[in-house]
Amino acid sequence: MKIAVISDIHEDIVSLKKALKMIEIEKCNQIVCLGDILGYPFIRGKYADTKNAAECIDLIKKNCSIVLLGNHDVFHLKKIPKYCNGFQFPSKWYEMSIEEKKEISKGKVWNYSDDLSIIVSEKDNNYLSKLPEFLIKDYGEVQVLFSHFNYPNFTGYVSGHNSDDQRIKEHFNFMKKNSCKISICGHTHIEGLGICYESNSSIISQLLGGFMYYSYGERRIKDKYCCISIPALADNGQVNGFAIIDTTNLSINAISLNTNRRFIM
Repeated sequence: MKIAVISDIHEDIVSLKKALKMIEIEKCNQIVCLGDILGYPFIRGKYADTKNAAECIDLIKKNCSIVLLGNHDVFHLKKIPKYCNGFQFPSKWYEMSIEEKKEISKGKVWNYSDDLSIIVSEKDNNYLSKLPEFLIKDYGEVQVLFSHFNYPNFTGYVSGHNSDDQRIKEHFNFMKKNSCKISICGHTHIEGLGICYESNSSIISQLLGGFMYYSYGERRIKDKYCCISIPALADNGQVNGFAIIDTTNLSINAISLNTNRRFIM
């Protein structure tokens, strides 16, 4: 199967429409959205005049068979995430000031001061609020874990309580317990692909550790526990795009929305 994976739309309706047209040409079997439909970053965003959260939600509902929550979705919905890396959110979290939140969380929770406020309709709020934080999908010989970020912080709402090395170890442990060989997430807004294999899987991974980063293009996925980070769809001044995973030949292809801004590594 060819599965298109989009993430970090951030109300960018122009980029979303362009991506959906490109995905149609690629003849994908399904489309997965990893979250962050909401949240326009007014400092970094390049599309203030065209942003449209309601239309983005509508298109994603119509075109995506799997839709997950991202950290900005959680924030604008005023939800408390189930998976939050051990941080205990106070019941009145959304009534607190930014200063109070920083003090309580020791600076480990994003404050979202870069987001413009947004009013979501009751219908869209009900739809988004019911979305899961992660989903495991069986594609025959391979099970794929989809999430916005890594376990135990699937939405990415908490900025981090442990090292990257510890975080990815916990994520791989979660994958193993759930028989998932491949994990795909967004959140980091990288320009291309970030691929991480289990740290003890090879001499190179032991020496380098963490993610290896690649520009846009296709990469084969080794037959090992693998976590992959994909680019953001929103145009925030980076080379934006989406990814297509082929579960038959075990490959993932990062596709840029703007070929004139692609770069070669």
